[in-house]
Amino acid sequence: MKKYLLSIAALLLGLLAHSQEADDLGNYAELSVVARLDLNPVFGSEPEFTLGNSSIYTYFTGSASEHFSWTLQNHWFSGYSFLGEDADPFEQFKGLGYSNTTNFIDMAYVDLSFGGWTFTLGKQCITTDGHEYDADDWDVYTGLATPLWNDLACYQWGGTVAYTTPSEMSTFSLQMTTSPFGERPFGSGLWSWSAQWIGQYDWFLPTWSFSVLGREGNPYGSTPRDYDFLVSLGNAFDFDDWSICLDWSNTAGVGYEHNLVVLDRLTTFEYAPSSYGLLKGSTFHGRVDYAPSERWNLALQGNYIYRPEDVKEWIPSWWNAGAIAEFFPLRDSDALRLHAYVAYDSLLEAFSFNVGARYDLTFNLW
Repeated sequence: MKKYLLSIAALLLGLLAHSQEADDLGNYAELSVVARLDLNPVFGSEPEFTLGNSSIYTYFTGSASEHFSWTLQNHWFSGYSFLGEDADPFEQFKGLGYSNTTNFIDMAYVDLSFGGWTFTLGKQCITTDGHEYDADDWDVYTGLATPLWNDLACYQWGGTVAYTTPSEMSTFSLQMTTSPFGERPFGSGLWSWSAQWIGQYDWFLPTWSFSVLGREGNPYGSTPRDYDFLVSLGNAFDFDDWSICLDWSNTAGVGYEHNLVVLDRLTTFEYAPSSYGLLKGSTFHGRVDYAPSERWNLALQGNYIYRPEDVKEWIPSWWNAGAIAEFFPLRDSDALRLHAYVAYDSLLEAFSFNVGARYDLTFNLW
């Protein structure tokens, strides 16, 4: 499989050289430094204080011609890495050689476009889940995000082929990447495949996908490899100052299920964890936004995570919900955002309150 990826990379480089000779249009590069600071007290049976989604990102994008572009996104700091008993400020760097966790290189890929076709090679986001994945990481409120967004190692190495129709109303893509359930990107021998449809039909914006995620088989069984199937139906509706998002996926998140194992013929049983993968259940994600002016955005957001009866003993069904207020103080710019939200989580039986700011500083390099 490595040989196939290397062959594709060589082909892309050859096409890049040809495109640069044929057309030098669209030559630019810019660097964005995005800093976010959150203060997030949690009020429950065991009150705590976190830094929320505090983070520092760099986002380097550019193009060598109208056909070739690149993206490099680095995640240098996470607030959660500096709090708690297991705090480790170097966590983002230690995970560099692993595919089952995030690290300081979120994305590093190149795009080659001809007509309606786009070929992408490198580390990229798995084309799964709904509109929740459309937002940049530094814009998301983790306390109101789904378990899939919080726990899936969605940045993986691989390639994508996408086609946009002449009307630009639909984009269809096929993708193959390393699996988020493999320890090493290529050494684990686990792969993922995804198909996605993105539509733009006036006020209706669907994002539907189907993914097959490779994972290790049940250690108590005879299958060395297994697969999880992830279906995501994202539906957004845009009405001037209002927008509505309704996402559904056929999983309750990521983690270890527990299987009933027969230890001997005398009907002695034990619950044992299976391999790491998708949890059984469903996730319903909803959000309603209202923008009364260019400087204000107000939203209600929530999730319901359903768990089947046979697995509720380990992780029950639960929900969270909250209200969000965003203010953009700079005239004719959304570079600076001040935000606050209050949320309740039924699993933690706790309220959380978040206030913070995010600033996007962009430099045009050429």
